[in-house]
Amino acid sequence: MHYIAWAALGMVSYSTVTLMVKLATRTGELNAFAVLAIATTMVAVAAVANAWLAGVFVEKSAADFLKPSALYAYAAGLALTVAVGSLFKGLSLGPASVVVPVYGMFIIGGAVLGVLVLGEPMTIKRALGMALAVVGVVLVAG
Repeated sequence: MHYIAWAALGMVSYSTVTLMVKLATRTGELNAFAVLAIATTMVAVAAVANAWLAGVFVEKSAADFLKPSALYAYAAGLALTVAVGSLFKGLSLGPASVVVPVYGMFIIGGAVLGVLVLGEPMTIKRALGMALAVVGVVLVAG
């Protein structure tokens, strides 16, 4: 499947996640972190199974899990834990129509980091798109 199709599938799925978190937390029977624990357990099991079945861990040694790429993976896991935990808690406290657009600004943050850290080119078109995205979030969440 093409990377744009994967991105579109992710967008549709993530849109559904926010709805399900709101529905799961709105009665108060489950708090945001209980929902997060359930959801991330499902993600972790699926990710490990997928990697295992794809043979990703074949011929890996303990030393491989201390290499820079693995350290970046651990840092990504930490950042993702904070990000998703914050999203779930925000959704349990406020309206999805405000929380989701503000949270969605991670797209701009990621694009800026791509330019600053990875050396990706910043074009006028890209800068204008980022600025318009910020304006859009302010208008939607305001």
